[in-house]
Amino acid sequence: MDIVLTICEEIGLLGAKHLDFSLIDARIGYALDTADTECIITRAPSANHFEIVVHGKDAHAGADPEKGINAISLASKAIARLELGRVDEETTCNIGVMEAPGATNIVPNRAVVKGEARSHDDKKLDSVTRQIISSFEKVIADYKRTHSDEGLPRLDIQVDSEFSRTNIPHDHRVVTMAQKAAANLGRTLVMKRTGGGSDANIFFSKGIVTGVIGTGMKDIHTVRESIRLEDMVKTVSLLLEIINIHASEPFPC
Repeated sequence: MDIVLTICEEIGLLGAKHLDFSLIDARIGYALDTADTECIITRAPSANHFEIVVHGKDAHAGADPEKGINAISLASKAIARLELGRVDEETTCNIGVMEAPGATNIVPNRAVVKGEARSHDDKKLDSVTRQIISSFEKVIADYKRTHSDEGLPRLDIQVDSEFSRTNIPHDHRVVTMAQKAAANLGRTLVMKRTGGGSDANIFFSKGIVTGVIGTGMKDIHTVRESIRLEDMVKTVSLLLEIINIHASEPFPC
């Protein structure tokens, strides 16, 4: 049995991504990273992270605004064209950060937009990602059709694959063993799909089929996030029972 404690999960699953997987013998596993203590996550999406820099031109906002190219304005127009939030039952898109440090009396010459797209369907993920890029490119092209200023405005675009999707069959050992453990404790464990990513996505991509079980956390990613001790005890009890079953019915490596 392997126990892995990762770091930096919230800033890109960095601990799991940089783990030396040659140290791990297990081919199945469980990650603790969902709210519902009565479920096991068997499907999670792929995700792309994007960072788009809009380059405009600075100028005095009071004396010579006509000489400037407002990078914030251009970025905002591109964002307004996007379908954000829940695109469909499998797909989401979010702009999480826009940065444009400067002063109120300066036409901003640079705006940085950061966001992500997720989907359980990789073709949909590719499509949404292309739409995001196209929206920014169109806004820049439209501006240049009526203005000309030494190659400005322009874009720098970077898209990175954050993690790949997971899809565990309902009859896989990871699922049946967890459900049997729950039943032994007088509980029911249902399979669910999530829109969130976790270390399980990385383990899955490395050939370690990993289900996600709940800890009871509430109001996730807010300043009101909390967890009840009772729910933590339920999670530990389930894990111990899974270990007992695995010990008596070993899964071949």
